[in-house]
Amino acid sequence: MFKKAIDLNIFILIFFLLFFLISWFFFPAWSLNTICLSFSNGLVVLGLLMLMRTGLISFGLGMYYCLGGYSVAMCYNFLGITEAVFLVLISIIVSFFVSLILGFFVRKFRGIFFAMLNLALSMILFGIIVKSISLGSTDGFGIKDISYLGLYNKESTRLNLLSYFFILVTSGISMFCVMKYLNSPAGKMLDAIKENEIRSSYLGINVNIHIHKIYIISGVLASLGGALMVLLIGHITPEDTAYWTKSGEFVFVAILSGTANVFAPIVGSLFFEFIRSFALYYFPNTWQLIIGIILIIAIVYLPNGIGSLFKRKTR
Repeated sequence: MFKKAIDLNIFILIFFLLFFLISWFFFPAWSLNTICLSFSNGLVVLGLLMLMRTGLISFGLGMYYCLGGYSVAMCYNFLGITEAVFLVLISIIVSFFVSLILGFFVRKFRGIFFAMLNLALSMILFGIIVKSISLGSTDGFGIKDISYLGLYNKESTRLNLLSYFFILVTSGISMFCVMKYLNSPAGKMLDAIKENEIRSSYLGINVNIHIHKIYIISGVLASLGGALMVLLIGHITPEDTAYWTKSGEFVFVAILSGTANVFAPIVGSLFFEFIRSFALYYFPNTWQLIIGIILIIAIVYLPNGIGSLFKRKTR
């Protein structure tokens, strides 16, 4: 029965990806850019999902989002690397080592202390970049021509068939890896840690080590999201990545999405980005009010997030 559930989730993931891949040929151009941005930011929310499965929340994943984006931009500008695969791999390696080191410190904290400590680390990175001219200061960095598996697109637009497919397929692979982890014995331990850390430790689970692992995974996912965002937009600034409002936005989407499954963060991110786009277009002066009302409605009527809708249907 458990194996059938896993196979069903894999089938849904494949269908989910194929639907958006085929959408390139049918959806309007403006929506395709929003879809790619939603998938990129959705990976950060997916990292938050991992932390929320252990009962933790972080207001500082913008730091890793920033690290991933700046790793891509700096390697492009300083090292002349133009291959998207290499740029993404470098961002993953950088975030892995940073999260590995910081994890030894943050894994000791819980609740609001864990959340605010990560926020403080993110703001430290923001301050370093803003004050450093060599890192682009408030202007950030830009990138131009990028190759995807050695292929260049002759179109002048940032979003093209190659970049669109690369972002969606990379996000799909990440979702598949997270799905496999959550369905593994190590992933099942997260629910036990969330329910009762003391009892989990009595059962032989090293809580700090598991939280450290999840912290690394969430950091890598956030960094990957930042890297894909830079490939899509072609520019990065510290205010759009490491500033506290960006981390708050990710938490907003995480609450809106819920932790029911790995599809919830992407669906929640898609919902948020499209709602924000329409709210900015029709209510440019009060769009934040519209977003706030939507969050209140979601909390009241969907306390477990958008993902709970799909969970109920599968039951």
